[in-house]
Amino acid sequence: MEITDTAAATLLILASAVLHAVWNAVLKSSTDRTAMIGILNLAAAGVSLPLLMLVPAPSGMDWWWIAVSVVIHLAYQLSLARMMATADYSLVYPLSRGLGPLVVVLVSLGFLGEQLNGVETLAIVVLITGAVLAGLAGAQKLQLPPASALFWAGLVGLLIGSYTLVDGSAVKTMSPLTFIFWSNILIMPPMMLFLFQTNGPALAGRLEASWLRGLLMTVIAYTGYTMALFAFRLGNLAEIAALRETSIFFAALIGAFWLRESPTQLRLLGITLIAIGAIALKLF
Repeated sequence: MEITDTAAATLLILASAVLHAVWNAVLKSSTDRTAMIGILNLAAAGVSLPLLMLVPAPSGMDWWWIAVSVVIHLAYQLSLARMMATADYSLVYPLSRGLGPLVVVLVSLGFLGEQLNGVETLAIVVLITGAVLAGLAGAQKLQLPPASALFWAGLVGLLIGSYTLVDGSAVKTMSPLTFIFWSNILIMPPMMLFLFQTNGPALAGRLEASWLRGLLMTVIAYTGYTMALFAFRLGNLAEIAALRETSIFFAALIGAFWLRESPTQLRLLGITLIAIGAIALKLF
């Protein structure tokens, strides 16, 4: 039986959602997140360089998309590491992931000409509401997270929405592999320059100490994001971006069973809303 583009995009984005939650949890559980971000960039560039000969070269506007994406991902990775230090994983992850698709939906509908029917729009609103509720649910009541957590989660969410729009638009016009390989190579020099300038030469030893864990995180992260890029190419960008928020399911499980964070009733309600929104998005 032939798999349609829509079905393939759904399967790819769900697999990507699992891997995204896992690699973020690996970063959260690390004692040296700066070194982990450094390894992520070094390893991704090292793998991508010899593979360039196997993919079409960028041309024309492709370079613009890649350049903008590199700037956004630089800010995203550094902000993500800061966000993970501010509060529980099961709090900051839903907040950041909930804001990201809201940006994508608004821009996709307003400027990119994509269309959603009424049920799809409602499903996305429910899904995003669940993501935010899961992040705002404290002990057994709604409460604001620490100001630093709210700031960094908000910034990460905006950057998620920004890179989803840019990367999703880019892979509509070029090979996803061309895009990700060149992005990996071009982001590495400025990232490593920044990390060494802010952390000093001692960072080299920290990179060596975290190498194996960082390499595992890199494989998980870039396998998941490559899947997401192919999903963006095949499906509706606003719908796929919202469906990717099912990663909050897996983040909740990881937070409870791996990171030993206790889920609350309101947080579980938020996760339930995510489930309802995700299912409605695909069934109607």
